[in-house]
Amino acid sequence: MKRIALAFVAALAACATTDPPQTELSAAREMVAQARAAAGPEAPLELAAAQGKLARAESAMQRGHYEHARLLAQQAEADAKLAWSNAEKARATRALNQERSGT
Repeated sequence: MKRIALAFVAALAACATTDPPQTELSAAREMVAQARAAAGPEAPLELAAAQGKLARAESAMQRGHYEHARLLAQQAEADAKLAWSNAEKARATRALNQERSGT
């Protein structure tokens, strides 16, 4: 029982000493901004997911839930990259189709 209590205290101490995820939030904000500019109508669901996760990450950060904020920021960045990539793919496909059709 004593080992379990010590493990629990150690886990709590580790959570309490987690640094704020400033780097992750900054990266997520930057990628979401880039995706917002590029995604447009080509990737609205992915962009919405990224924006929602970023908002939740910022909220978790304000509440001091740093690990949760870190995970959400990383997910927001990944979703924003997906939105940007899908939008680029859609534009490239459209350009290729226009080139093939001669318009």
